[in-house]
Amino acid sequence: MSRFAGGWLSKRDIQSGARMRLFCLPHAGSGAAGFYRWRQLLPAGVDVCPVWLPGREVRLAEPSLQDATALVDQLIAVAEPYLDVPFALFGHSMGALLAYEFAVRLQAARLRGPEWMFVSGREAPHLPFVHRELYRLGDEAFVAELRRRYGGMPEGFLADAELREVFLPILRADLRLVESYRHGERPLLRCPIDAFAGKSDSSVSDDGLAAWVTLTTGAFAWRRLPGDHFFHAGPGQPELLRLISERLRPFCLRV
Repeated sequence: MSRFAGGWLSKRDIQSGARMRLFCLPHAGSGAAGFYRWRQLLPAGVDVCPVWLPGREVRLAEPSLQDATALVDQLIAVAEPYLDVPFALFGHSMGALLAYEFAVRLQAARLRGPEWMFVSGREAPHLPFVHRELYRLGDEAFVAELRRRYGGMPEGFLADAELREVFLPILRADLRLVESYRHGERPLLRCPIDAFAGKSDSSVSDDGLAAWVTLTTGAFAWRRLPGDHFFHAGPGQPELLRLISERLRPFCLRV
């Protein structure tokens, strides 16, 4: 990846003349690479722009950020110049929380906000988060609880001892960020929100998913798609991308 925007974005993703940018934020323990397949599955004119978080992938040598506010502050500082065209946000699980904070802080700073926000695998962030202190567990208990709550990890990292040595610290740092988050007072967003979860994802309740409606004055819809917590990378992905395409295609047709 070309070092760009402090390492948070890839230079190859920021195309001049773009009509719509889709900034994608990953779930805990994951990174940007999984979003690149989406380029071939979304409408022409949608530039998929994964966010490369510190502490993983090409930024593995950097310390992970374990506070959502600090992370989003840094992201806004480097991403602002590339919010010059219509853009949307997608975030899954931890990424949904980060996408929400990103949108809130842009609006509070009177900067350009997203045309649409897509969140998945996460209940509305103003609700009490029932999974606390998971990141403090010993390795075996930590892995067992991840499997119980979320079905493990789709990438299979937890099944390989050597990979676990690399990825458990990343997961712990990310879960500390999620578990330490406190919502507090936030202005209502103005952008539309679509919220998704897997049909068999027991970590997200219907009420918790539907509660995203209370965070925006814009349009809202929610639905469940085939799959578990990681439906977006599995059986629910085709329908998810079809729905995202429906929302974003009109922006690509504008002249």
